[in-house]
Amino acid sequence: MSIIANQKTKVICQGILTAQGLHHTEQALAYGTNIIGGIAIGHGGEEILKVPLFNTLTEAIAQQKPDVSVIYASPSQAPLEIKAAIEAEIPWIICTTERIPVHEILKIKSILKKSKSRLIGPAAPGIITAGECKLGTMPAHLFETGSIGIMSRSSSVMYEALQQLKKKGLGVSTCVALGAYPILGTSFVDIMELFGRDKKTKAVLLIGEIGGMFEQNLAAYYAKLKRRKPLISYVAGSFVPEKTYMGNIGAIVLSEEEKTSYKNQILKEAGSIIVNSPNRIGDAVFKTLSKIG
Repeated sequence: MSIIANQKTKVICQGILTAQGLHHTEQALAYGTNIIGGIAIGHGGEEILKVPLFNTLTEAIAQQKPDVSVIYASPSQAPLEIKAAIEAEIPWIICTTERIPVHEILKIKSILKKSKSRLIGPAAPGIITAGECKLGTMPAHLFETGSIGIMSRSSSVMYEALQQLKKKGLGVSTCVALGAYPILGTSFVDIMELFGRDKKTKAVLLIGEIGGMFEQNLAAYYAKLKRRKPLISYVAGSFVPEKTYMGNIGAIVLSEEEKTSYKNQILKEAGSIIVNSPNRIGDAVFKTLSKIG
């Protein structure tokens, strides 16, 4: 099993003819992802990488019924692509685009509340279900098939964690990289709920960072669960000074509650296993799995 996507999931690509779109579509196809089409205005009826092209999502949906849309578009175009996918009622939308104006994301969040769609992103590396499908920009060679669910806000730490898991002989069920914005389409709580229902996932690794209330909201949710899977948490940014960016717009401390120390405290109180160094993530996950068998 997996969450959100597997090898049967029907995927459409918005912005397939962009440099990013072509590169990652080619990698996704090589990984076995079921890409059923791409959107490219003026190229309807053509093919690229043996993938059929459509002028609009409306045309694509008339012939196909995509489960997921992956968006590779410029910051000015991406909000329009997201809105088009929402109007088309595509269940899951993954937006990889960075530098989208925050006020545009606020508008999109409002639209999402009244829709049937869910958004991963913006600025999201995407989703990989190990051995089945690749959606977005993550390098698939880092992923071994296994029973660890991963949800992350920090790509650099996530890749380090994946290397450690691989050395320990551990693998991943599904990895969801949510994005690096202060406002995200999907929360850690949403993903934890999905992992909780996934029979393949035995434990969940959270990779958080300073800024925002994402980890705090997860802690409140996790504390109330009666039946729950082990949660191992690492929150990056322990030594970042206040009001200093840490690589992205979402990682900035504006209050005590947005610091790593506070997030670790409430996650621990909620029952999560806390990892204080990125070098120890693999050991912590291995130890946790050893206990649960």
